[in-house]
Amino acid sequence: MWIAAAGLAAIVVGMVVWWLRRGPVSGDAGGLFEVERTWDWERRLTPEAEAAFMEGLRAYHDAGNTVRLMGEQGLLTTDDPPRLISLRLLADAFTALGDAAMHDPHGTVAALMARFTAAERPGVLHLRPEWLAGEVDGMDRAAFTDAVRAMVCPPGASWSSDEDRGALWVAVAVGEPAEEQAGVGTCQEANTMMLDLARVLDLYQEAREKQPDAAAGELLREVVSGVLAAGGPGLTWTRTPTPEERRVVADGLTR
Repeated sequence: MWIAAAGLAAIVVGMVVWWLRRGPVSGDAGGLFEVERTWDWERRLTPEAEAAFMEGLRAYHDAGNTVRLMGEQGLLTTDDPPRLISLRLLADAFTALGDAAMHDPHGTVAALMARFTAAERPGVLHLRPEWLAGEVDGMDRAAFTDAVRAMVCPPGASWSSDEDRGALWVAVAVGEPAEEQAGVGTCQEANTMMLDLARVLDLYQEAREKQPDAAAGELLREVVSGVLAAGGPGLTWTRTPTPEERRVVADGLTR
């Protein structure tokens, strides 16, 4: 009993220490790291752990590491280096560290970010901003992005892209019809698929060398189909996709 009480006291003391040493929220970060308890990745954390986790992200951002948190999509983006990181992956890693993470959320989040930005893995996508300087088969960055999106985005799905960094992400929902959340037609439990367009382009250019007479649309469809079937590299999800989620995306190639 005394051991348990001492352990609880240590956690409380640790949380007080990081709360007292936290700096003011910068103007750019204000409102970005609020605890909402809305999305699946948040509910995998206890309320106390989420508060500490968000504080760690805020401190990481304020230290000069620009991040953008997209709670609905379950994504965290970084600028330098350019990465897409699953918030579910990050939250689970934070939880796995237990009391150590609660004692020092600043240091814990910084260490996790260093690990996840250094090496690609399921839930982490590395991007290459210099992916397309001009055009390929008459397609510039915007046209190439739109062509890929049209093939992989299910009807009515929420999606977004970053042409400067060559990223496309699509919220894939299966089962019940999508619910309206904040005016966006997407399911709260949607699984977000992330695509690195630079690697799709690399494969497209390799295929073009082998099939110089192929129509651009059909060649791109062949390449995208191969990426989806292989599950990467250049493709990952915020959580392990189900066969049904994979099928919903693959069905777009036949539309």
